[in-house]
Formats: sequence, C-alpha cells, structure tokens
Amino acid sequence: APGWERAFRSDNSPASWLSSALLLTLCITALRLTAERCLPWRLGVWLTLAFGVLALDEQFMLHELWKFRCHEWLDACRWGVVREAPMLAVAVVGLCTLVWLHGALSHRTTRGWLWAGFAVGLVAIGVDQWPNVQPQGAWLPELPELLATLEEALEVVAEALVLAALLRQPKA
Repeated sequence: APGWERAFRSDNSPASWLSSALLLTLCITALRLTAERCLPWRLGVWLTLAFGVLALDEQFMLHELWKFRCHEWLDACRWGVVREAPMLAVAVVGLCTLVWLHGALSHRTTRGWLWAGFAVGLVAIGVDQWPNVQPQGAWLPELPELLATLEEALEVVAEALVLAALLRQPKA
C-alpha cells in the first residue's frame, strides 16, 4: 500500500486513534452538557454511556473480536448477520438515539450538523458492510478502492460533525 494509505488502513492508524479520541471527547461533552442541564438527564446519561462504549470498542476492536471469533462461542455466527450484529446495531440504535437527540437540540443548524454526521456515519457503515453485501448480487458494483481506504476517515468526519452539533447546544 502507498504510504498515505497507511494513515487510514489499519486499526492502529492515526485515523483510528483520532476516532477513539473523538468518541471519548463526545462522551465527555455529553457528560458536561448533562451536568449543565443543556440536555435532558436521561438522554445525557445515555449519550455518555453510548459514546463511552463506542470509544472502548474503537480502541480495543471489540466488534472485530466478535466478528472474527464469535463462531467459537455461538453456532449462530455461521450467519453473516449475526457476525455483523454489532455494526448493524450501531446504525439502528444510533438512528433511534439521533431521533431522541434531535428533539433535545434547540437550533435548526445544530440539528443539521447532527444529521450530517449521521449520514456520513451511515456511509462509513455501508463501506464497512459492502464486502458482505456485494457478493450477494452480481449486479452490484465493487467498492472503489479509495472509498474502502477512507472508511476510517469517514468515521472521523461523522464523529466530528456530531461533536460540532453538541458543542453548538446552548445552556438551558
């Protein structure tokens, strides 16, 4: 791989490290916003816990551990959807959380940042999942190499957009 790709390609890459740092920052920001009563307390606690779990997962590659080792623990892991359950759960639970958060954010532009982050995050999940989906349909195109390379960068952009939304939330 060319040198520039190494910054994005592995789970030990600078982009992966930045993603972990952003998720931890989101966790702390949610905690701060909750303490300052800028977010409803249940939502704030949920966001703090959710971003904390995502930060741990990013740092310690827990969903990768599940994906590649769950077959040792469960027979059901022979199905791809079971192996990919953590990634799919991030999309589904994330959407539900964002709907909840949307209602708590007070400005239209703040909500725009939030949904832009979700859209970019959904693209990142799609890029991650495409190798599992594409073989199911011969008519589906292969993922462009550049897009596959930039998956981790897409995650970072998504996290930064959500952080921008939270930082725009005024005090109650």
